[in-house]
Amino acid sequence: MKAVVTGGSGFIGSHLVDLLLADGHSVTVIDNHSTGRPENLDHVKGQVEIIEADIAVPGPWAKAFQNADRVFHLAALADIVPSIQNPEGYFKANVDGAFNVLQVARAAEIKRFVYAASSSCYGIPDFYPTPETAAIKP
Repeated sequence: MKAVVTGGSGFIGSHLVDLLLADGHSVTVIDNHSTGRPENLDHVKGQVEIIEADIAVPGPWAKAFQNADRVFHLAALADIVPSIQNPEGYFKANVDGAFNVLQVARAAEIKRFVYAASSSCYGIPDFYPTPETAAIKP
C-alpha cells in the first residue's frame, strides 16, 4: 500500500509513519514544519519521501497522491488561544488546507481518506481526559 501522511513530521504523524513502515507500506510525508519537527523523521530518512510544502497552497505536492491508496490527513494548527489570536492563519491552515487535500484526494481517486481532528473541537473541556462523547464547543 502507498500512503500519504500530511503532517507526518508532527508527534502523532511521525508515529503513524513508523507504524506504516513497520507494516511494509510505502510512505510519503507532506509537512511544512510549522509545528512538526523534521528531526522526528531522522530515523526513517531514505525510507520515506518527505515533501516540504504548505497544503494550504495548491502546488506540486499534489503529485504525491498519484497512485496512493490511502491519505492520512493530520496536518493542522491546534490550540484554542492562538486560533483566537490568529484566526486567518488557522483558517488558512485548517480549512483551506483540508479542502485542498480533499480536492487532490478526490481527483486522484484515493480509496481511503482518514482525517484526524484535535481535541480543540471540545473547546475548554469540562473533564480531563475528555471523552469523545463530550459536547462539541468550538
